[in-house]
Parts: sequence; structure tokens; C-alpha cells
Amino acid sequence: MKVAPSLVVLTFAMSTACAQATFPAHSNDGSAGVSQARLERMPESLEIRFALSALPPQLRDGATTYVLDPAKGYILAHKGTNGVSCVVVRSDWQWPDPSLRDDVYWPVCYDAEGSKTLLQDYLFAAELRARGMDAKQVNLEVTKRFGKPDYPNPARSGVAYMIAPVMRGYTKRPEPVTMNMPHYMFYAPGVKNSDIGGKGFGQYPFILSMSPGRDDYIIVLVGEAEKAKILSDSKELLADLCSYRQYLCTTPATRARTPVN
Repeated sequence: MKVAPSLVVLTFAMSTACAQATFPAHSNDGSAGVSQARLERMPESLEIRFALSALPPQLRDGATTYVLDPAKGYILAHKGTNGVSCVVVRSDWQWPDPSLRDDVYWPVCYDAEGSKTLLQDYLFAAELRARGMDAKQVNLEVTKRFGKPDYPNPARSGVAYMIAPVMRGYTKRPEPVTMNMPHYMFYAPGVKNSDIGGKGFGQYPFILSMSPGRDDYIIVLVGEAEKAKILSDSKELLADLCSYRQYLCTTPATRARTPVN
């Protein structure tokens, strides 16, 4: 999942010059993403495991999963049966700047209502980025669809699961941060912290306003005992993610309840 003012999320539009641009390569040394960085395709089995880790175990077998083809966008890996859909978000579309990065990774699984609505923003953003659009273009193209009859907001309250053992997204810009922060996001369009007594990251519910009025969420962090169990049960996944990218490694700083940047 992603984080901004507090948490995380993505989209775009393009030119021939952008499509023909040369992008810098990525390394595994933990270096920061660079301007309009080229995305690399994650090993599919690792990406699917990572995406499904955002869900409670009993929902994983029936979930739909998508994997990212950087040249096309998200493609269907498995069609599920329970209405839940899972992806590893790589592009946050919410801001026209700074440039899209190559080091954002946050797994999220939407329930049936979110799969039909909020997930579509991320699928569309990935498609636009694959066409070569920059952050400003992606943001424009995604947000200008909001409010149209064929692009509705969620019709009811629902949940986006983000209980993966690790994620890398924004707590504040311009640098993303790696966090062991399993949590749940409940759709709450238009709700503000003042409405629920929320304040920042903490053990009590607070608001994450990603795109005000559309994907506002009440965030509830899991308890410390549940967090410890999630990390323990995910040892193999965490080791594989750390081996894949150094900045996805778990450290004492990433385990802290309040993310630091």
C-alpha cells in the first residue's frame, strides 16, 4: 500500500518523445528511484505471493490476482471466485509530481466493490505509464474520469486489505519509505480526521485522504501481537523480497509502529 499525507496509491497521459525516452536501469543496492524510472517486471511467483500476502489467509485461494507487465500494464494472472482482487501497486497516480519511481511496492487487495471502482484507478495508471506518460499526465488522465457515469465511486462501504508483512510507499514526499505496517483500509469518501477523532499514524483509527471524496479511507493498524505473527508467518516471503530488492528488507526502523522518512 502507499502512503501520502499518511499512506499510499496511482496514474497518467503521453507524447511520442516520452515513449522514446531512454530510462536509467535499476540496481539492487537500495538506491532511490530516478526521474521517470523504467519499471522492471517482478518474478511472477514472487509478485503473486506478495500481492496475496495483503489478504487474510482464508481469502487467498479465491482471490483474483494481477501481475504487472511494464510494457502493457497489469495483466490477469488468476481469475478468482470471491470477488477480491490483489495487485502490487508500483505507480502512485495521485500527484502530478514528483516523477514516477521504480521503488514503490505496496500490495493491496480490494473487496468486490473496490475491485469494480478504486482498483480501476491503479490498473488504468499502470496502462498509461506503460504508454510512456509521466506523473503529471497520469494524474490528469485518471482524475478527469472521476464523477462520470461510467466511472463511479464505490456504492457502499468496503475494505481494502493491506496486511502484507512489508510495503514501500509514501508517508510524506518526495522519498518513499519501507514499512512493516499491516493495516486495513475502510472506504470513507469525504470523511475527515475531525469526524472520527483521528490523528496521524497510531493505534487508533485515522483518515488517509488519497483523492478527497473518492478514495478516502479509515486506516486501522493491526495490533502488535498480530503484526508479530504476520511477520513470523511470512519469514520466507520477507527473505525472498529482501533478496530481490535491498530496500524491501526488514530492519528495526521498518518495524517501528510510526513510520519514519
